[in-house]
Amino acid sequence: MERPAAGPSSPLHKRETTSPFTYRYGRRFLRDVSPYLLPVDLRELNRHILRTLMLMQTFGSPFCSTLKTPPKKILELACGSAIWSSKCHQYLKQQGHAHVSFTGVDIVPVAPDLTKHGVNWRFIRHDLRQPLPFEEQEFDLIFVNNEFISLGEKAHFDPIVGLARFLKAGGVVEVWKTNLQFRCLLPDPPIAAGSPDKVVQQAESTATYTVDAATPFTKAQNPYLQSCNPWIEKAFRRHGSTATPCSLIDSQLCTELDVFGEIGSRRLALPFGPIRWENEDVSNRLSSIKNPSKRKDAATPPIMTRKRLYLTADQAALRRTALNLILGFIEGMEPFLIKESGKSQDEWDKWWAAMNVDLLERDGTFNGECLELGAWWARKK
Repeated sequence: MERPAAGPSSPLHKRETTSPFTYRYGRRFLRDVSPYLLPVDLRELNRHILRTLMLMQTFGSPFCSTLKTPPKKILELACGSAIWSSKCHQYLKQQGHAHVSFTGVDIVPVAPDLTKHGVNWRFIRHDLRQPLPFEEQEFDLIFVNNEFISLGEKAHFDPIVGLARFLKAGGVVEVWKTNLQFRCLLPDPPIAAGSPDKVVQQAESTATYTVDAATPFTKAQNPYLQSCNPWIEKAFRRHGSTATPCSLIDSQLCTELDVFGEIGSRRLALPFGPIRWENEDVSNRLSSIKNPSKRKDAATPPIMTRKRLYLTADQAALRRTALNLILGFIEGMEPFLIKESGKSQDEWDKWWAAMNVDLLERDGTFNGECLELGAWWARKK
């Protein structure tokens, strides 16, 4: 029997027009993609969870800032799955801080009810392009962990500066971001200036590299990532965002010293797999004060030897996870990247299959392609 067409007054038509979701290429998206380009479905939810867990393992903690006093009220913006709130609750509880309330905010309710898991939790459905529904000086910690929030001209807050009004005195706002323009890390990157011993040890234990302005990068060598970079940048720019937030947040913070009394950041490069130069024994000239008597002259730096890096199972798994997450991101962006690439669906499918083979089976990131990520925090005066 043929299904009758849904008229303007039919229940089916009303459900379709009032639902915030629509389907494209077999994935569920927001009907209005202006605030968020990625899918809003189970596959993307799982990717968001895995991304948060990967970042927490890389940083070694649910937050990088130092909390001078235990927080009582925490806000997670664009919370998605709320996995960060759940893990932060567990972390603080282990530290003896069990009485902490969490508030999650997102445009659609995809987070589970954390109260069923012992968390003092509430969820508020809210479009972040609208003014936030909170009192001033309400929270001790505000956390933002989302690789893509498109706010554009309609935004009522800047990811860091505009949130200060909702912080109590001494409260902290912390933002985690990842760049989605991919570059190669060049051999022997120096430790980022001013990195505490704890940060250096964490980077060594995870086989990641600390990053600052002196870290040597070059453009991606993998042809598929080379092709993908401009498509991603164009898609983000078209929707009022940027694919390289890590390079912008530092400059934003430096202009707000009158609002914040303490500002900090931590940037890392997480390779997508084993790197060619990590597996070579090479003597390199590095600036050092060790053994100055062996130099021919004071202007010649000493020679130091870099040893081979043998990845542990956990380190290799972390890198593979980063690669899989980026492939999942590109797959989720398919409707927009097809448009920017100018490819037909058949051409895209062939390109996508070839890229997966190259990256997953042929060590396509052996030249040093990596995920650049960072945490930024600021304490209100």
